Amino acid sequence: MTLQPSNEITSEQPMIRAWVIAAAHETERAAHIQLLAAQLPGLQQMEAIYPTRQKVPFLSRLIALTKQRTGTALNKGEIGVLLSNRAIWKRIVKEARSESEHFLILESDSVVNDLVMLHQQYSSVEKDYDLFFWGAWLGHAQILRSTKKKVQLIEQHPSPEGNSISYSMGTPFYKTICSGYGYSLNKKAAAYLLKRSNKIAYPVDEFKRYANPHDLRWGTIFPEIISQGKGTTTIGHSANPLLEKIWISLLDIRNAVICFFN
Repeated sequence: MTLQPSNEITSEQPMIRAWVIAAAHETERAAHIQLLAAQLPGLQQMEAIYPTRQKVPFLSRLIALTKQRTGTALNKGEIGVLLSNRAIWKRIVKEARSESEHFLILESDSVVNDLVMLHQQYSSVEKDYDLFFWGAWLGHAQILRSTKKKVQLIEQHPSPEGNSISYSMGTPFYKTICSGYGYSLNKKAAAYLLKRSNKIAYPVDEFKRYANPHDLRWGTIFPEIISQGKGTTTIGHSANPLLEKIWISLLDIRNAVICFFN
């Protein structure tokens, strides 16, 4: 059965150059990746690096170095995700047709919530930002008030629930940026992230820990246009759901205050 995209786009919309990080053995996600390919024609797949399934040179040494540099050792899954993203960044540096062209990076469980909006805003994102998060921190990313702007839709369209969606875009408070399930970047940002992550230390999605927000033009949109699908993580993390919910709620309040005055 051929899966169809959840939103319709016109033939006039430019093709988004996109990558999805996925592994051949993730058979339970094959149908979803097929859906992403239907939504984003030309989607390329980067085979995910799994240190538990393939040889990664000097793996034990890499893990030890992360412990030495940060106080916390990355696990094998986190190292695999970092190496997978770096492989795409290298391709972007080589293949970018212009300095401003963005490449969208997804994970095998990424969900495109609003395909029409993604296409409508993509060209303006390429013009205004080097690194853009179409979704971050499971919807908890917050935008600095002085940069926040309402997104002007080319044409109004309803959400799947039938309600009109109002989006805001701008510079995020960098400490609220986390997750790599839906971001796009240009050649400059790819080269920069390669340099900053060359000495392996932090998880790739912890951009705030190894990238200076003043070195690149960061952006995000709220609510999320791309989100993380529900399911079991393949990286190997677990947490107490209740404690995590309480902690994030407290951080949301703090971050809202910071963004209001910036």
